[in-house]
Amino acid sequence: MRNPEGARIPPGRRIALDAMGGDDAPVVPVAAARRAAAIHGLDVVLVGDPAAMHAAGLPAEGSGVAIAPAADVIGMDEEAALAVRARPEASIRVAIGLLAAGRADAVVSAGSTGATMAAALLGVGRVRGIRRPVLAAVLPFIAQAGTAAGAGGPEGARFGAVLVDAGASSDVQPEALVAYARMGIAYARVLGVDAPRVGLLNVGGERGKGNELARAAYGLLSELVEFVGNVEPRAVLTGAVDVVATDGFTGNVFLKTVEAVGARAFGIQANRAAPVGGPGAAVLLGVAGPVLVAHGAADADELVAALLMADRVATSGMVDRLGAVL
Repeated sequence: MRNPEGARIPPGRRIALDAMGGDDAPVVPVAAARRAAAIHGLDVVLVGDPAAMHAAGLPAEGSGVAIAPAADVIGMDEEAALAVRARPEASIRVAIGLLAAGRADAVVSAGSTGATMAAALLGVGRVRGIRRPVLAAVLPFIAQAGTAAGAGGPEGARFGAVLVDAGASSDVQPEALVAYARMGIAYARVLGVDAPRVGLLNVGGERGKGNELARAAYGLLSELVEFVGNVEPRAVLTGAVDVVATDGFTGNVFLKTVEAVGARAFGIQANRAAPVGGPGAAVLLGVAGPVLVAHGAADADELVAALLMADRVATSGMVDRLGAVL
């Protein structure tokens, strides 16, 4: 496996990986860290229980993989905000602490999305002007790159539509979707889309469709020059828009449906399409540091891809660029 440039990562950048997050932790995170270090030269800090990581095959010192001990872990079924505040020794809290202290350049976790966001907000805070961060995933277009999406620009055409929210906040007010759209627009521009088109995910394309949230959000979104109206899931995947806004519950169901059905029917994996090149994870937009959420069922190769993506997000200065655009 090679990174898209076909070269090893230059030394000096360090990614903190939550070794206790994911369905098969710490086995998969340890294997991913080993591969990322050995094949790509990435400097990885595994955060978690040292004994468990050693039992999972932790490599020897000097391998490019380091350990940051964490005595606790937050489960997927726990109330995220309360657990994060109450347990400073949890692996995701320690990982975010490394980022806040400048001892890591980015954080990747395949654990609880809610806990990751809560820890990020507590540890590094928000980008100025952002009230509620959003999870942004890139949905690959079914259409051949450069056809339906060609007007968006080379990077946008290559990677697909930015989905906001992909699962960070399930219950939101209509105003939140406008903020999500603005962050999605900024993100799409960072990806190289010159004139992003924004759609509101809905059950039909006509105005007046959908539930109360969708109808109220439509009116607010109409004030954005980038807004082109409601968009159905199929239209999203065929390149009708560059940014699709929705609440986190609907967005996460959409994402998982595309992943489950699309991978079989079209050979695509939605949550692994990366904004800066190659597969990876979803990015938490609006937090003041590069924090990425990988799929809980990710295997080692997919976590390697997420680590490489995190390195690119950190290197691109995406957080500062988003702040400047917003």
